[in-house]
Amino acid sequence: MTATLSPGTIELLGNIQADLNSLRERCAELVRENARLRDTSNNGKKLAPADVSRMRTLRAEGWKQSTLADAFDVNPATVSRIVRGLYHQAAN
Repeated sequence: MTATLSPGTIELLGNIQADLNSLRERCAELVRENARLRDTSNNGKKLAPADVSRMRTLRAEGWKQSTLADAFDVNPATVSRIVRGLYHQAAN
C-alpha cells in the first residue's frame, strides 16, 4: 500500500519545515545574544556591608523577607541567604 499526499498536505509540510528553520535560526540568534549579554553583565555585589547589617537587623525586628527584598532591590532568596549567613559572612 502506497500513501499519496495531496498537494495541500505537501504545501503544509513545506510551511512547517520553513517555520522550523526560522525557529532554529531565531534560537541561534538568542543563544548568541545571551552569550553577549553574559559577557557584558556586571553581576557584582549590590549591597554594601552597611546594607547587609541593616537587612539583618530589620529581619530580626520582624520584617518579612519579601518586604526586605523589595526595599533592597534583591531577590527574596538573596535575603534568606544573607540572613542565614550564607552570603556576606564578613558582615556578620
